[in-house]
Amino acid sequence: MAIKWDDVRYRGDARDVSELVNTYRIDDYLDAFEENLKQIDQGVRERLIKEGIRLSERLSPRIYTIFKDVCRALELDSDVEVFCLPSDTINAFALLDVSERGTHSVIGVTAGALERLEDDELESILGHELGHVLFGNNRLMALGATGKDNPDVTVLPAFGESLFLRWLKKAEISADRASLLASRSATASATSLLKATFGLSARNLNLDVEALFSQIDEIKGHPELMSETFSSHPLLPIRLKALDLFSRSEKARRNGFPGTGTLLGDEELEDAVDELVRLTRRFPCKPVEVAVMRAVALAGALLLSADGEISDEEIKILVQILHRWFTDEPEEVIVTNRGEIEAQLSQAINVIKSDGDAEHKGFVLSRLADVALADGALMDAESDVILEIAHQLDMPARAAYRVMVGAAQSVGFRTDAKLNRIATELKQQLAIGFRP
Repeated sequence: MAIKWDDVRYRGDARDVSELVNTYRIDDYLDAFEENLKQIDQGVRERLIKEGIRLSERLSPRIYTIFKDVCRALELDSDVEVFCLPSDTINAFALLDVSERGTHSVIGVTAGALERLEDDELESILGHELGHVLFGNNRLMALGATGKDNPDVTVLPAFGESLFLRWLKKAEISADRASLLASRSATASATSLLKATFGLSARNLNLDVEALFSQIDEIKGHPELMSETFSSHPLLPIRLKALDLFSRSEKARRNGFPGTGTLLGDEELEDAVDELVRLTRRFPCKPVEVAVMRAVALAGALLLSADGEISDEEIKILVQILHRWFTDEPEEVIVTNRGEIEAQLSQAINVIKSDGDAEHKGFVLSRLADVALADGALMDAESDVILEIAHQLDMPARAAYRVMVGAAQSVGFRTDAKLNRIATELKQQLAIGFRP
C-alpha cells in the first residue's frame, strides 16, 4: 500500500505553505538563496563531518539498519546521510545541504538520542525528521534571518513572519504523522516525544496518555498557560493528542498504519486537530486585555474615516498595531459596520473603566494617536475622536493632549503628506504620458 504524503500531511500545514508561496512568492527567494550557497560552496555537510560522525553501515550497523528500516517503512529510496553529534540531550534535526555538488538532505542525531532511545523510538524520531524532508520543511527554514544587521526572526515582513511562525507548529504535526508511520507504534512515537522534550528515562517515565491529555483541558480553561505561543513546537500535550487522533483515523489506516475499531474520518480528524492548534494562537487572555484590544481596533476604525479620507498608511498602522501587541490575526478583530463599532466600543470601554487602570487607558489613546499620525497630519476630526474616547474613559482632555503630543515626539509623523501628494501627481501624470 503506497503512502500518499499529500494525504498524510496536516491540512493546516499545507494551507500555510500555500499561502507563503502564493502571497510572498518565496520560491524565487529560495531558489536565489540556494544558488548563492552553491556559488560560495558552504554546505552544512562539511560542518557535520567536522563536528560529528557519519553513521555508516560499517561504523554503526545498529543505527544504519534502523535507518534503512525507516526508509523502507516510509517507501523512501533516499540518499539522506545520518550524522551523530556529541550531545547528551535527546534531539534530532533535518537540514538541507546545498553546495556545488548538488542539494541533499542530512539528518543529525545526538549521541544522547542514540544511547537512550529504544529501537522503535529511534525509528520514530528518524521518521519525524524524514517527514520534514518529505514535506519540504527543511527547505523553508532558509526563510530564517541570519544577517547580523537584521533583528527579525525571518526575512519576511511582519505578517509573513507571523504566518511562518504559526506554520512551524503545524509542520511538527505533519512530521509527527511520519514518525508514526515509520515506527508503526503509537507508544514509541509518544515516548520518543516525551524523552526528547524532558530527557526522561524509562526509570522515570510511565506513559499515561490520558493524564497528559487532561492538561489540554487545563490549557482551555487557562489560556495564560499558553506562554510558548511563538515557540516553534506546539506544546507537548497538544502534539500527543494530535498524534493520537491521527493513529485512530482512516487517513492513517489507508497509508499503512494498522488501525482497529471505528476510525475517524478525514474531516473529523482535521477539524479536531484544527481545534487543538487554535489553542496555540496568540490572543489576549484577560478580559481587560481583550477589551483594550477591541477598543483600539474599534476606535481605530472610527479614526480611519474621521477626516473623510482613509489612507493606506493609516490602515496599515492600525493592522500592525493589532498584530504587534495583541494577535496573529488582526483582521479578525476589525469591524467595519459603524453601528456595530459603536455598540461594541461602548462595551469595551465599560470593561476598561471597571477592570482597567490609567495605564490601560493611556495605552488605548497612545495607539489611537499612532494611527492618527500615520498619514503625516493630525486633523481636527481625528483629534475630536481621540478626545471623545478619552472622555468616555473618564480621562481629562489635558491627559489626551499629552498623549497625542507624546506620540508625535516618540514616533513622529509616519509619512510626509506633501510627499504623498507629489507621488499621487506623478502617478497620474505618468499614466497619462504612457497611454497609447
